[in-house]
Amino acid sequence: MTLLVGIDAGASHTEAVAGRSPEDVLARWRGAPGAVRPGEETQVGAIFVEAVRGVIEQAGLSEPASSIVVGAAGTGREESRLLVEQFLGESLGGVTEVRVTTDGEIALEAAFPDGPGIVVTAGSGSIAYARDGQGQLFKVGGLGWRIGDEGSGYALGRAALQALGQAAEGRGEATELSDRLFAAVDIQTLDQLVKWSLAATPREIASLAREVILAADEGDEVAIELVDEAAVELALHIEALLPSLTEVRPIHVAFNGGILSPTSAVRESLTAILEETQPELVIVHEPVDPPVGALRLAAG
Repeated sequence: MTLLVGIDAGASHTEAVAGRSPEDVLARWRGAPGAVRPGEETQVGAIFVEAVRGVIEQAGLSEPASSIVVGAAGTGREESRLLVEQFLGESLGGVTEVRVTTDGEIALEAAFPDGPGIVVTAGSGSIAYARDGQGQLFKVGGLGWRIGDEGSGYALGRAALQALGQAAEGRGEATELSDRLFAAVDIQTLDQLVKWSLAATPREIASLAREVILAADEGDEVAIELVDEAAVELALHIEALLPSLTEVRPIHVAFNGGILSPTSAVRESLTAILEETQPELVIVHEPVDPPVGALRLAAG
């Protein structure tokens, strides 16, 4: 029987599933981050090779996968996609088909396997994808942490650091985030935090978003404001995609990524914004499982 592997790769982790069909998932595997960056295609490809081998071993099988689909952040450039595909094909014997696509496409396939819709993803970064009734894809966001990623974990973490600095210097409101951030990075002074932030990776800054959401849950006004600002930015991603779906009614919207987990304050705020400003949208509350979306694409 055909063995399929689907992979979801982002800035925080890589997750792979193996199965005979999208309805028959045999195993899951989780590993290192797998976002694709220019010049690092070979290194990231090695992570995907490990994921394929790891999930097949976890399934208790020894046969090679016949079809593999990888949905990865950072694959907007065709050159990068082709380099990763070539590396996987050369590294994994017995594979008939290897396809590398965007993380947004596999999230869409997971949420809406049979039709159009919008999926907004907010993890370390942020991006939104739509598919119309003819199967055409549209994208908003995904521009990276330097010029984009509004509403993401990185944006929330950076905003929290900024709020702490303003509070410490009397330029902003006092906030519980100050104590939370100092504890999260295990330092005691603003000068130490400045030094830490200058050396921190986007992923490390994104990890601070958890403290913002927890503080918002506990009623901290500054944290609540930051959460609401993130939700507004994500709502703008969705709004920008609506003109591409003028022939689709109703329009279904699904949420994906850690910042929009079912219990997240950002998800709650985003839902409230959409219900007020875009009441015609149908919000899908079921969780999105992107690796299974990749598995669906692998099944053809």
